Amino acid sequence: MQTEILDTKKITLPQFWILALCYVAMMLNGFANVIISYTAPAISQSWGVSAEELGLVFSAGLCGMTVGAMFLSSAADVYGRRLLVSAAIALTGVATLVVCVIDSVPLLIASRFVAGIGLGAILAVLLGFGGEYCPKDHREFILAALVSATSVGAVLGGLATPWSIDNHGWQSVYLGTGLLTLAVAALFYALIPESLQHLANRGGSDALAKINRILDLLRQPRLQQLPESGAAKPEAASASSLLAPARRRMTLLAWATFFIGFAGMYFIVSWLPKLFVDAGIPEAQSIQAVVILTFGSMTGSLLIGWLARFWPLRVLIAISFATAAVLILVLSLVIRGDQVGIFAVWALSFLLGVSYLGAFANLYAVALSIYPPTIRVTGLGWCIGLGRVGAIISPMVAGVVLGAGAAPANVLAWSAVAVALAAIGIRLVRPAEETSAQ
Repeated sequence: MQTEILDTKKITLPQFWILALCYVAMMLNGFANVIISYTAPAISQSWGVSAEELGLVFSAGLCGMTVGAMFLSSAADVYGRRLLVSAAIALTGVATLVVCVIDSVPLLIASRFVAGIGLGAILAVLLGFGGEYCPKDHREFILAALVSATSVGAVLGGLATPWSIDNHGWQSVYLGTGLLTLAVAALFYALIPESLQHLANRGGSDALAKINRILDLLRQPRLQQLPESGAAKPEAASASSLLAPARRRMTLLAWATFFIGFAGMYFIVSWLPKLFVDAGIPEAQSIQAVVILTFGSMTGSLLIGWLARFWPLRVLIAISFATAAVLILVLSLVIRGDQVGIFAVWALSFLLGVSYLGAFANLYAVALSIYPPTIRVTGLGWCIGLGRVGAIISPMVAGVVLGAGAAPANVLAWSAVAVALAAIGIRLVRPAEETSAQ
């Protein structure tokens, strides 16, 4: 069982500033992820890019995120969280900045793939890092706030992008975002200490001294000896460790849950506006429904993270997913009608954001709880990476099904099955402490 290094209840001012910089980095992650969506119309008009070529650009970013989450996260468990987070932020900044000077679609695809590698690694490694600097009693809520920062960044970036394009051209969006991202990378490496848990896991004659110097900086009590997790020989940070017999079942359940959960989420986010328009809802009101969905997501992620102080997080997520499955079925019935009530659609979209997207934002904290500290970031990275595969596949499958003539309401109703399966999967997952005690 993991021994907590930090006070389980108290958060000091230095800890707050560490988490605040993590929050800023997650905001930039959220905007850098959607920057191509915001600038695609301007790029398409400037370069004459076809819809098919833009599809490749969008897919390149998702593929890069899959690679970064699955493979760079393992390096963080070996070489340290601080170095990998700083490098991943810097890689994202360079790949974003270079878009200012390229002039071809192949180079744009390459830049988005490289940026995706950085973005995938940031999400996996930074959440693990931030979780280690949170007091245990507030960890779920703080992690939920960090995940919701990606939505905040996307919203704020979406507000600033039109002004920047109108006044300085679409290249200015990449210039400003790239420079700001590189600045945050430099600040992170210069100001943020290494993960305490990583130092404990690595051990060595000077590990205790390094940890105590950081604890002094954080105004936290010193340790007299390394915690138990730092005394044992660490496991290799690899997929084989995740599939060790003692945790194989939990790993496969987590992978399946993330795959299905990502698939359902990206189907909803990608296709909901089109499904609403096909159901007869005006385009402007359909887009507003997705904006409301996003605000529901931010509300739900914080609400569920706060409730996790009183009830097991995986139980809350399972209940929320099950509720979301019911809401999807109700929404599919609403859009079947001859007269679609827009206020009903907006209300259901908000509740769906709270229950499904909000709960999904807390899924990362459950993944972190499955594994011991030595392979925790690797475990989260593989969950996110395999989940991204579901995110890539589901919108394409939905497009094929809709193209074959399926009714939009029927396709939406079928997605409720995936959400219900995700509810079952997360309910069966158990934290490392419970599995080790059995």
